[in-house]
Amino acid sequence: MSYAKLSPPKPWFPVPATSAPDRTQPPPIALFLSLLVFISSGCSKEEMNQALEQAKSKTQSMTQSAVEAVEEQLPETGSANLKMTPSPVTISTLDIEVISIGDGRPNVVQIVTYDPSASSRSYPALLLHGTTETSNASGLAGEKVLCDLYYQATESSPIAMTRPGESVAVEFQQYNPEDNALTATIGTVALLGSDDRTVQIQGGDLLAVIRGEER
Repeated sequence: MSYAKLSPPKPWFPVPATSAPDRTQPPPIALFLSLLVFISSGCSKEEMNQALEQAKSKTQSMTQSAVEAVEEQLPETGSANLKMTPSPVTISTLDIEVISIGDGRPNVVQIVTYDPSASSRSYPALLLHGTTETSNASGLAGEKVLCDLYYQATESSPIAMTRPGESVAVEFQQYNPEDNALTATIGTVALLGSDDRTVQIQGGDLLAVIRGEER
């Protein structure tokens, strides 16, 4: 692999956090309709309260079931656990893609913790970039690929990368068709920062979700 042909990724910017909706409360319209029915039928206050509690319990149960069904369908997000000093680093998103170059050239393996086409990034940010003769990511199970590695801890920190002529071994292990994901390990590597300082990674574990391929 020619190191000179590879360049650090574009500057990364943090992704603002978004708040999740509160799924613990039942839809108020269901409770309102239940209450309206019992008021119009002339029920006593005790009967109305009992019916309201039953409706509330049923609505909460239905809401919880719907939430669980949606969560079961959510795709795996992947993760990267890097053994670094002074403390390990965990990144909660990791994707992998095999890119076909054509013209008889090897395919490119790209493992990233962000969307390369997006204008904003989250941190820490990791990029692994190598070549393979394998045409799809699921076929990488059992293979070892030598990769260039780029790492940036924060938006303002230097970008650390493998030195010219060096690489890090990524050993792919198992392919999980249910999650459409690959497990892998990376070897020990000494990165050179853009501030000329050395950044050590003493190996790590990867769970990469395959993107851009049919299951």
